[in-house]
Amino acid sequence: FDMKGEDVIVFLHIQKTGGTTFGRHLVQNVRLEVPCDCRPGQKKCTCYRPNRRETWLFSRFSTGWSCGLHADWTELTNCVPGVLDRRESAAAKAPR
Repeated sequence: FDMKGEDVIVFLHIQKTGGTTFGRHLVQNVRLEVPCDCRPGQKKCTCYRPNRRETWLFSRFSTGWSCGLHADWTELTNCVPGVLDRRESAAAKAPR
């Protein structure tokens, strides 16, 4: 996985499999060049690529339930590209 490239990890949360623990581990404990920004009291973390305001992780802990509660593979496949496009175009318009 090239953090500086264009790939995105899409975390498929499956209920009753430890997915919540693993998903939280992805945003809080993985050693990265630019760690996810997890603020106290917030359920979502910001996980940007180095030197860019683009996310590398699509999960409930980084984007929330953007594709619906416990979206399955088909829902994610249809939903993720549009959500990422909207987020990245909004980030590009935001003042830096």
